[in-house]
Amino acid sequence: MIIVHKYGGTSVATTEKIMNIAKYLGRVKDAGNDVVVVVSAMGKATDALIKLAHEITENPDSREMDRLMSTGEQQTISLLSIALKTLGYDAISLTGAQAGIKTIGHYMKNRIVDIDAESIKKHLDSGKIVVVAGFQGVNEVGDVTTLGRGGSDTSAVALASALKGKCEIYTDVDGIYSIDPRVYSDAKKLPFISYDEMMELAYLGAGVMEPRAVELGGKYGVEIYVGKSLGEKNGTIITSIEKIKENKKMEQKVITGVSINENTIMVNVEEIPTNAQNVYEIFEKAEKSGINVDMISQNDVSSHHGSFAFTCPKTDMAALEKIGEKIEAKYENTSFIINPYVTKVSIVGIGLISNVGVASKMFKILAENDISFHQISTSEISISLIVDEVMGKRVAELFAKEFDL
Repeated sequence: MIIVHKYGGTSVATTEKIMNIAKYLGRVKDAGNDVVVVVSAMGKATDALIKLAHEITENPDSREMDRLMSTGEQQTISLLSIALKTLGYDAISLTGAQAGIKTIGHYMKNRIVDIDAESIKKHLDSGKIVVVAGFQGVNEVGDVTTLGRGGSDTSAVALASALKGKCEIYTDVDGIYSIDPRVYSDAKKLPFISYDEMMELAYLGAGVMEPRAVELGGKYGVEIYVGKSLGEKNGTIITSIEKIKENKKMEQKVITGVSINENTIMVNVEEIPTNAQNVYEIFEKAEKSGINVDMISQNDVSSHHGSFAFTCPKTDMAALEKIGEKIEAKYENTSFIINPYVTKVSIVGIGLISNVGVASKMFKILAENDISFHQISTSEISISLIVDEVMGKRVAELFAKEFDL
């Protein structure tokens, strides 16, 4: 059996931790498994690399940033391979490009489009433990690319799919909780969660898993185990809703989890001429800048000048400011107002499809606690609110108590 392990930055933060992982991987190999390991950069290594670039310029070139940031994982794969060989296990380290991970898209935000796994298979057939740099690949012109924050999760799931193996994500938490325990101390750990619910929570801000990784798992039927490092098998399994029902492991709850996303900016565009072309112009500029637009709401479509709002990550602030300058220069009375002091709070659950009254409960809680909101959006299995930053954790905690999470 092929098992793909993934270890995050905190799990490989020191050489001692790397050595302990190598010992555990040796036991997995000795049990008769073929082992592929995907690793992140050590601890805060990626942040340190980004800081170095910003000591030179506020806006470093994206292509060169990908080249720079990819070196963090390359350091880890070399050290882990050295540790494995020191213990007597044959191992080889591969960059994303050497592992056949092909990507497309914007620099620093690439997506995996294909994996040529033949090289990995040959190394496995020869008895090696294969150690792969997560978070990176190579694009159509041969440039090193990165997959965005959390991209090592995506690397691991994609490799498990290509190799038709199991996928186990090891991190510094012991599973997936209904809400971040740092926000709500009584949060419950989930033994199982569906792909749809986990993907929604991840997209909405839950930081345990990268949403693209969950999406790939659901698309290709790769079950994903998430747990604490070194084999404590009491974590969470991300799988299909059908398998959860078959195993009768699913609690009959309307709401599965609450997420809180503090990496949120709200943009209000006021007094813009009410014309679809004008709105299109803003979102076209956002797309070309690689900005991930999230919630959109329009406040007034009946007059000659209307207004609308949208949200996106705080990491896109610099690009947003440039767009705002262009829009305000073009339309004399239009204001492009960026508000970074907001938080997105979302509730997620398959039960939302067939249950009524959830929204009324949410607004009752807000009313009873005199809490206002800026925007709201819904999907089949989620409801999201934009609230003032200072109220984000309070709102999430209130929702967790109301829905017994």
